[in-house]
Amino acid sequence: MSVLLLKNVSIAVSEKIVLEDVNMSVEKNDVVFLLGPNGAGKTTLLRALVGFPGYNIVSGRIFFEGEDITNTSMETRVSKGIAIAHQIPPKLMGVRVRQLLEALCHKNKCDVYEIADDLGILHLLDREFGKGFSGGELKRVEIATLLAQKPKLALIDEPDSGVDVDSIEIVAKAIKKVIELSPYKSAIIVTHSALISRYIEPTKVCIIASKAIRACNGKELIDEVFKHGFRELA
Repeated sequence: MSVLLLKNVSIAVSEKIVLEDVNMSVEKNDVVFLLGPNGAGKTTLLRALVGFPGYNIVSGRIFFEGEDITNTSMETRVSKGIAIAHQIPPKLMGVRVRQLLEALCHKNKCDVYEIADDLGILHLLDREFGKGFSGGELKRVEIATLLAQKPKLALIDEPDSGVDVDSIEIVAKAIKKVIELSPYKSAIIVTHSALISRYIEPTKVCIIASKAIRACNGKELIDEVFKHGFRELA
């Protein structure tokens, strides 16, 4: 049984078709990288998978742990163990980082200080979520919330975007821990630069271009993309 299975999935945002007939599976021990040009639909796919409002499945089916979740809400999917870390995390007005992590750790039995220490964000615990954070700080706090959720399947959007090398190393280490804590040891990671591949080894690399998944293969596909670009795969 696949952890996640997409069968001929088409996704619309504001009534515009963004992705068509997507077929993809995530198996146990799969770390899947999604690559593609800007605007190809990588983030759209992650948001549709977790059930973000406004990201509509217009055809096809999505299965998680063998169960059809196509028509379920975001809350239901999160409760089943799917969690997302955003490329541009939403700022939670008035909510301090400590409050958010404490709420998640109370539910999922984790240690706020251990997570904060791992990600180098102890100094941010009493700050309002996202307010005045650097790109690296924002990314680390977002991954901290993901770690506190202990998801069965993590969906991670561009963890290597807009952060310095030190932050990437810290974030990558935390993502590895998220994957290790998953019963399936699986994750989907969207990356534009593939810089994260220096720290995390993908088992599968899929290319999204021209509204569809155009290729899926091993890590060598990253080298092909940087050698020839996305155009040949579109």
